[in-house]
Amino acid sequence: MLVILSGSSGVGKNTVINKISKENSNIELMPTMTTREMRPGEEPGKPYTFVTKEEFEQMIKNEELLEYQIVHGYYYGTPKKVVEEKLKSGKVLIKDIDVDGTQVLVKKLPKVVTIFIKPASKEQLIERLKSRGETRIETRIARYEYEEEMSKNYQYIVINDKLEEAVAEIKNIIDKEYKKLNSQN
Repeated sequence: MLVILSGSSGVGKNTVINKISKENSNIELMPTMTTREMRPGEEPGKPYTFVTKEEFEQMIKNEELLEYQIVHGYYYGTPKKVVEEKLKSGKVLIKDIDVDGTQVLVKKLPKVVTIFIKPASKEQLIERLKSRGETRIETRIARYEYEEEMSKNYQYIVINDKLEEAVAEIKNIIDKEYKKLNSQN
């Protein structure tokens, strides 16, 4: 089963994913591949696999990606082989993907659970972006409006006002969907 978390930049997706994957051995982080620069506190493979633009474009040419998007001027994508291997292993994969990539993966893969994470308010999101030193806030907010509109395509919507509550709610969703999936097999 693949669990996709989406939401605006700064909403806390990677914080939620890291907490959930650390607390449950059956849930494995599925890193996204990207061409953007590594941020403070990140390391290769957590939460992203960092590659050059040339490497990414070669993977596109070789059809090695399930999906890819350009977001805020950087490539983001999902490596096909890795996802297929992990899903066969029976683990629950959890992944941060933008709203456009989510629509592609839902069509290409079975057993996908989609969760959209929202901030408590637009103002809270702006404060989070400022606190992490984001310089392109106007670009991020323009994208936020689009993502809010796309959130209606998700199975679940979780508001991340208090981190622990959002994590607990998402864990409950994953447990429910995992049990439902296993009862069908």
